Amino acid sequence: MWNSITITKDQIENEHIQKIINGKNSALIIKKILKKEDCEKIIKKISSLNIERDSKKFNHIGPFLMNYTTKKEKYFENAEKANEIFKKIFLNTDNPVSKIKTTIEKFFPNYEISEIKENQKKYAMCTIRRHENGKSIPLHKDNVSYEGIEYDISKINTQLSCILHLQQTEKGGNLSIYNKQWNRELEKYREIEFGYNPKIKENTSVDTIESQLGDLVIINPNFLHEVKKIEGKSDRITLGMFFGIEEKSKKIFSWA
Repeated sequence: MWNSITITKDQIENEHIQKIINGKNSALIIKKILKKEDCEKIIKKISSLNIERDSKKFNHIGPFLMNYTTKKEKYFENAEKANEIFKKIFLNTDNPVSKIKTTIEKFFPNYEISEIKENQKKYAMCTIRRHENGKSIPLHKDNVSYEGIEYDISKINTQLSCILHLQQTEKGGNLSIYNKQWNRELEKYREIEFGYNPKIKENTSVDTIESQLGDLVIINPNFLHEVKKIEGKSDRITLGMFFGIEEKSKKIFSWA
């Protein structure tokens, strides 16, 4: 059955994450890894700082590597700036990036979480995304091994996507994950702007997850997924980061 697994941070076991990697389940939801007050502190800090969005097109804090597939130098330049901004945003809060890394490490007791650099330059530690009323995210996948081949991070065995919900919407903005793993044949359905033609999700099982404040959602991003239209005055604000699992070295790397 294509559905999500819900656990607490005290119930973490390797078998849970393996079910996500292998496509047995749609997502792994870890309840309230960040307290409500820390989520609110982060949102207030973002509002109080004069932060320039990463691009005119997207309301993001921090670069998203997939938007820089052919602009490697610019990605690392923006990542350095963003990492300094994140230090200010997370000051005097329970650092969410550290919490997510610690959580992932618990799933892989025989692995080590390592910082990866490229030409001595650091990747972005995360991306914070704000989606407003009427916005949605089209059907897509995230696959750095295919789309990020210019980057060292692409040389991994498995990719995981982590989404931490910092602010809930009044209605909508839910994450839908389809039981359909991307393959190269689907590239003929790719849209010019972003994502894939919705017809490729027809007759496919779907699991839709309602966002909850402080919850961490972990998915295998090679399965097609989308975010439904947001309704109401409250924006959908999430913190996202990826993890790469390297089996030979038993190391785990993170980036955004």
